Formats: sequence, C-alpha cells, structure tokens
Amino acid sequence: MESRLGREPTVWVSTVRHNGRPHSVPVWFVWLDLKLYFATGAETQKFANLFHNQNITVTLPDPNKVLIIEGEAHVSDRSTVEILADYFFHKYEWDFRYDDTTLWRLIEVTPHKILAWGDGYEQKEGIRLL
Repeated sequence: MESRLGREPTVWVSTVRHNGRPHSVPVWFVWLDLKLYFATGAETQKFANLFHNQNITVTLPDPNKVLIIEGEAHVSDRSTVEILADYFFHKYEWDFRYDDTTLWRLIEVTPHKILAWGDGYEQKEGIRLL
C-alpha cells in the first residue's frame, strides 16, 4: 500500500456538498507518515464542502487494484505546508506556495480506515485504523 501511494500520480477525492450531493475530483497528492496531503484552491467546491463536513474518501483510480481511504480532512498548519511543499516539488516539479493562479490550501487527510484488494497484498495490507 505504501509503495503504491508513493508512486501513483493522482487520487480521486470525494467530499459531500451541504445539500448531501457528492463531489469527486482527481488531485495530485503526497503520502507521508500515514497521512495524505493535497493542495486545493480556497474557492473550489471541494474546499467549500470540507469547510462544512470534514469527512472524506480518497481512492486510487485503478478499479482492479483498489485502495480506499476513509478519513477526516483539515487545512494543514504553516510548518506542515513548508515541509510538504518540498515533497510536492520533488514529485510534480510544482510548488503551490508560489503558484499565484489561486489561493492554495494544503489539506491533510488523517485516515480512519484503509481498504485494499486486488493486488495480491490485501492479506498483508488490509489496514483498519479505527
């Protein structure tokens, strides 16, 4: 699981609007120390959704090698932003701190439950955190 999360370029992030409708989008991400991080604009639908409901689901795009993370998302603190910006730069050659296309926010996802199957490692990596 850790190696897959380290090499995958994108994940699908699913949040819920205030009226209960789901919202899913692909995002770049970094997996570090059992947490997932992604940057998003402060004016995006996913950011608005997380303001009202911090529950989140993150999935890898491969339907044959499933990985689902259920957790809680929050805006990262300044010191975490400084550390993770380097990881984003090394993975994507992109530093969201200096990208002025929007007001970027780093979102930190703390997993409560991780499910994986289809890659032959589910017996070893079927992790349940809560």
